[in-house]
Amino acid sequence: MVAIDLAVTPVREANQRIRALAAEGQDIDIINPDARHHIGVGLVTPTSVRIHGSAGYFCAGLSDGARFEVDNNVGWAVGDNMHRGSVVVGGNASAIAGVAIRGAEIVIRGNMGSRAGQVMKAGTLCCAGNASFLAGYMMYGGRIIILGDSGERVGEDMTGGTIYVGGRIVSLGADARETDLPAQERLEILEFLDRYGISFHGSLSRIENAGTKLRYGTPEPRSRPQPYDRGDEGGAATGYWNRRVREDIAIKAQIGRYRIRGYGASKPMPDFGDIDFARDVEKGLAHPDPLAAVSLETTVGSRSGAKPLGLSMPVMIAPMSYGALSRSMKIALAVASRLSGVAENTGEGGMLDRQREEADQLIYQCLSGRLGWNVHNMQRADAIEFYASQGAKPGLGGQLMAKKVTPDLAAMRGIPQGIDLRSPSRHPDVLGADDLVIKIEEFREATAYRLPIGLKMGAGRVQHDIKIAYKDGFDYVALDGVQGGTGAASTEVLENVGIPTLAAIQEAMDGLKEIDAGNDMDIVLMGGIKDGVDVVKALALGARACAMGTSLLIAAGCIACMQCHVGACPVGIATQDPDHEQRLEVRTAAEKIHRYLETVRWQIAALTLGLGHTDVRQLGRSDLVALTPEAAALTGLPYVPKRAATAA
Repeated sequence: MVAIDLAVTPVREANQRIRALAAEGQDIDIINPDARHHIGVGLVTPTSVRIHGSAGYFCAGLSDGARFEVDNNVGWAVGDNMHRGSVVVGGNASAIAGVAIRGAEIVIRGNMGSRAGQVMKAGTLCCAGNASFLAGYMMYGGRIIILGDSGERVGEDMTGGTIYVGGRIVSLGADARETDLPAQERLEILEFLDRYGISFHGSLSRIENAGTKLRYGTPEPRSRPQPYDRGDEGGAATGYWNRRVREDIAIKAQIGRYRIRGYGASKPMPDFGDIDFARDVEKGLAHPDPLAAVSLETTVGSRSGAKPLGLSMPVMIAPMSYGALSRSMKIALAVASRLSGVAENTGEGGMLDRQREEADQLIYQCLSGRLGWNVHNMQRADAIEFYASQGAKPGLGGQLMAKKVTPDLAAMRGIPQGIDLRSPSRHPDVLGADDLVIKIEEFREATAYRLPIGLKMGAGRVQHDIKIAYKDGFDYVALDGVQGGTGAASTEVLENVGIPTLAAIQEAMDGLKEIDAGNDMDIVLMGGIKDGVDVVKALALGARACAMGTSLLIAAGCIACMQCHVGACPVGIATQDPDHEQRLEVRTAAEKIHRYLETVRWQIAALTLGLGHTDVRQLGRSDLVALTPEAAALTGLPYVPKRAATAA
């Protein structure tokens, strides 16, 4: 047994020592913890850790296999996303105890705060005292044992798992119901309590999902959304009550809810086509080898001193999940990223082993539901991305329709099979900017401060949100405009929420300028980036790099039928159906994407050279003009309609 005194040893250094001692087979005593955050975060070696006092946020978080014992109390999110292993708390636990656990055993001998066991996948969370409100909120699996009173709305929106209450059930949550307790389950609970030395002789109530909200009701008929300014098939616009508006009203009257579809916004809005280069670029286009004349290499995420991503050009692959996309498509993207020397992104569904093998650089994304999220994949990633929202549905979590939730995908994400998955709209452990700072530090602890930590942010209140991202310490922000795509979202959100990508980058630059941030935090712009022309314009407006999503799917064979949510993609890209997926050949798709990325590379180099630069970092606002008054108003660029006339 080795003692570590937190009165003289910083937590970061203490965690390094804990990992080293555990690797040597030593058990650890933590003295003078004084409610410090992040104790034991990132520990993946079996050992025993005894904390003599109280611990702060995320005690034992993002760990696997260790046994923790806390003499007194713990703060938020004890055992956050813990896999195997256990935590025993001698006193009380604050909010979201056992959040997102995937097999661990968390025992609290006192009371526990609100939202305990939120989005948990497997394992046991046991409270010998009373629980506060929303215990089991949006849990996907596992069991929660509350020997005292439950608090209000226990089991709110749970989709799997079981909750047992020994005291009073204050109120059941939405789609939760009380059922009979089988004798075998009671015996298993008593055996569990006996193992931890907890005596209980009362009766237990059993709560499970009621099954009324696991799937949407009547599915909407298939249709292909078109821009709302178009008229009927014949040509001329027919006015305000055109065919698409009438169809939309009729379908909603049938299904009784908003409509869901894939892809991105369909109505026209300002985009990169509304700005142009301030001078002719023929010189660059005519150069025999612009790639040799222009420096394209770009790093992203060096702000905190972590190892940044090193890109062969200022381009990444946008985050798209295994789930929204097929396994074959995700592997093809990983292969293409390696061939072109750019970074692939897991999206919000978890990391595939083959994807990790194929991609030289892989960004691992953390969604609010902690789907497919674990410390081992964090530690083998090249960057971590904290998902706040995306441009197609800012402020909302993801959706994945039941047809796509196969047994394999459900196991990977830790959710019940065959449900219409609706992820939480916000992270359970982040209710404000101060919480986010502590969360970022947890990620840094879990990855030994080696990796850049980024924020994926949908474009909404960008000018304000970007300041929070900067002050909270992110290494980069992946900023997603409303033109970004999605596998499934409500049409109301797709068409009417969020702001155009062109406006988003300008608001980001304005916000950073207001706090004198300079170029300290990199911006990766995404949302409708079609080609190298758009990339050059984005770089000139201030982006460090761009991420491309929809354009790469089209390169692989996407026909833009806008039925991504249905799961029957005719070209095998946005499906989990094996018969459909076999239509996509991984190597062929990867080579197509790679060839397209190489045309993007040439465009970036030729246009940069044509504008008089030999390095993409030399691009700036003076290289651009606005072709429309709307684009001029959004960006502050000079309005030069003559350029538009010349281009026409």
